Amino acid sequence: MNTIRLSETLSLSAISLDDAEQLKQLMHRIYPPAYEHLWEDDGQWYVETTFNKEELKKELADLKGSYYFVIFEQETVGILRLIHDYTLADKPTLKATKLHRIYLDSKTQGKSIGTFLMNWITQQALQNGSQVLWLEAMDTQEQALQFYKKRGYIISSDFRLTFELMHSHLRGMHTMYKLL
Repeated sequence: MNTIRLSETLSLSAISLDDAEQLKQLMHRIYPPAYEHLWEDDGQWYVETTFNKEELKKELADLKGSYYFVIFEQETVGILRLIHDYTLADKPTLKATKLHRIYLDSKTQGKSIGTFLMNWITQQALQNGSQVLWLEAMDTQEQALQFYKKRGYIISSDFRLTFELMHSHLRGMHTMYKLL
């Protein structure tokens, strides 16, 4: 297993296709507490369709992507996925890295894990030669939005998701970025 040690208590472990079931079970545990209010089925459809073996196989085939389990104090507490050389539509001339996914167990809040990961992500983007780091965030997730804004991200555009099982008034998304 390819592991990146970020501190004494925090590391990243590369996700492989053999980890498909572990990934899905983790997301069934950590996704609903933060997002079940968005969904008619508490987010079960989203987890089943986004974190299944076929989707994982597609995401792992993208050679520009990096996909990790987040390990804190020897427990898997989240996931992180980056995609290098992924152009931001609002800044098409700048080399960009997209923070595609970051989900952390709610019990990790207040332990600076998110901050530590965002600093590492920024370092990775810079090492890749990126000039901009970007992500997409739900427009109703105030805590997440404030977290990103505190780290220098600004909202550049908005769009709406089309998932039928998502409550229609909660489908808004922001594209956010920061220049590096």
